[in-house]
Amino acid sequence: MRSMLWTAGVAVMGAVVLTTVTAAQAATALVVQDNVALRAAAKDSAPLQAQLARGEAVEIRGERFDHFQVYDYRRERGGFVRKSQVLPLEGGAGEPGALLATLRLVRQQPGAESLGLGLAAAYVQAASVEQMNGPAGAEVLDAMGTLSERLADRASRSPPRADGTTASASVDTQVAAQLDVAGRYGLRFRSLERESGVVQLCYEGEAFRRLLAMPAATPDQRARAALALTRTDCLAPASTPAQREPLEQWRADVLDKVDTRALPTYWRNRVLMRQVAVWSSLADVKARRAAMEGPTGEAAGGQQAAAKALSLFTSIVPADLADDDQSAFNEAVMRGNAARWLAMAAAPGEQTLAGMRLAVQRGQPGETCVTLAAPDGKATALRHCGWGLVSAASARVNREGTAIVLASVPTDGWRELWLLRKTVQGWRLAVLPPAAAQPGLGYAEFAGFVPGGKEMLVAREARAEGRYRRSYEVVDLDSLETRRQAGEASLLGAFQRWQAPDWKGATLSLR
Repeated sequence: MRSMLWTAGVAVMGAVVLTTVTAAQAATALVVQDNVALRAAAKDSAPLQAQLARGEAVEIRGERFDHFQVYDYRRERGGFVRKSQVLPLEGGAGEPGALLATLRLVRQQPGAESLGLGLAAAYVQAASVEQMNGPAGAEVLDAMGTLSERLADRASRSPPRADGTTASASVDTQVAAQLDVAGRYGLRFRSLERESGVVQLCYEGEAFRRLLAMPAATPDQRARAALALTRTDCLAPASTPAQREPLEQWRADVLDKVDTRALPTYWRNRVLMRQVAVWSSLADVKARRAAMEGPTGEAAGGQQAAAKALSLFTSIVPADLADDDQSAFNEAVMRGNAARWLAMAAAPGEQTLAGMRLAVQRGQPGETCVTLAAPDGKATALRHCGWGLVSAASARVNREGTAIVLASVPTDGWRELWLLRKTVQGWRLAVLPPAAAQPGLGYAEFAGFVPGGKEMLVAREARAEGRYRRSYEVVDLDSLETRRQAGEASLLGAFQRWQAPDWKGATLSLR
């Protein structure tokens, strides 16, 4: 009888190589419970040899009472385990059809990811070339990628207990053991440290890459693979525009491989929302390269990428969004709105507003400077430089000529509102951010001026420091204090009367 033994770290089609050895009575078994005791004898009082994790593979060499005598090749150690704690993969249980059926069941059970990966690896070993290249093989790779991604997500967060504290050490140990099992099957993970100190663990994605290349993969499977490979939270947090651009382009290319026409509406929405986010980021990085390197084709490339993001957004059907997709929809709105002005044709570097000459020009590489001067250009009333993308086309002035607003994007997905105010001391500049927090994702967007020169309308939406908030506000021009606000624009009379028509027609804020 041929027995199959797993060897760690050798990847084949996103799984592992299973080394075959000939042994008259040998068979392979998967551990189906956590913290299974490998003992020196077939009794509970025998010395403990090792603790086996769910999904580990061992070789059965005999049996005694209600125990199997097994050998663990990774630890190079033998012993006894209870029969009820392992699943022998011999006879019908080791056939590809039986393994796939069991995998389908285990896939639906949170916490059993490592066992599912063991079953998937067993299927890869047992299946023929035709089976692996067919629908069943695509389903196995889909399950392998999904289970790996879910395991990484479990490891990245500590589930809170009822008293509000973090999970117990036993839960952390269990996840660590399952990650170790996944590593033996050749699955790789990356650790990313965020600015808050939180460590994000991400699946490397080999199974999903292979799935996208399979003709037998269904549209749903392709969509799931593309979404997993293009996750925003699995991008390196610190990178230069030159480093980001090829990565963002690769993400866009991966999503373009999905035929959204063949997808159900809710899946099509998910792909479209991710495409909006990716193309918005690609527009941002191209615009920054143009700002750093001078007038090149990148400026036009950024405009085209932003225009595509806005076009894709119009294809989303909000009525068919699943409850779990609301967060992704909010992200698509915020990223699309942050990059909205990049899709507009470039405005002249200088224009006359409020009887003053406003110039938006390049400063140092990557820097944009705003200058407000007298019409003859001799007396400068204000000059301010910042490391953001400032859109000259976004400039708007109130009818009293005492306030000018501009849109500035200091970082990808974070759009601020610059307000130039005429005071008794002269012109002053103030910055209105999307939220009073460290930059995350969001926008503060000018929506109109209230007649009288005292107030303006602002739409704000942000996700930063773990909090999400959307509001429509009437803001005092002198103090920048919010006088009135609501969660919907229709609830504020000032928005109904004084919102700017061009804002209403172009913003994504109104959904």
